[in-house]
Amino acid sequence: MTPLDPETELLPALIANEVLGSDFLSRINMDLREAKHWSYGAGGGFGWLEHAVPYTISAPVQADKTGASVQALMQQVREFLTTRGVTEGERARTIDGDVRQLAGRFETAGAVLTAMQLNDLRSRPDDFYDGIAQKYRALTAAQLDAAARAALDPDRFVWVIVGDAAKVRPQLDSLGLPVEVVAAAALAAK
Repeated sequence: MTPLDPETELLPALIANEVLGSDFLSRINMDLREAKHWSYGAGGGFGWLEHAVPYTISAPVQADKTGASVQALMQQVREFLTTRGVTEGERARTIDGDVRQLAGRFETAGAVLTAMQLNDLRSRPDDFYDGIAQKYRALTAAQLDAAARAALDPDRFVWVIVGDAAKVRPQLDSLGLPVEVVAAAALAAK
């Protein structure tokens, strides 16, 4: 869980996370998928719920790379929040892409209705989207970094690993994480 309030505007945190985890070109996906070839796709994102804003990372990886993938994810998040924040190039690419997508977000009646429902759910004015491009463009890399740092605390992450315990457990033990094994049969019986 993050400390974010779902009744406030989360735009800076959401944009920052596009750089870290929710875009195809995000650091998480580019590392695990494109550089290391351990996953077909990996990413992270905020769940903007009515009363909470959890952050989850999903990274289906090769079983023999589970521990190394968790370690790489930990490193990516920590560096993003400390020494390797959003670059100006990443900010520009993300903002430009988001602004260019705006026209296509309202092509159908269903899309317009969804936007209206989200405005109501998130206590936004009806004309929220009229000025969204300017809000995107006004964001600085420093603001995005600050939003990510306020939202994410990797020391509070709970790692849920699904896989063959005989193959995965030794990899996790080497990371020094506390490990609790839950047998699939125990879950199926519930």
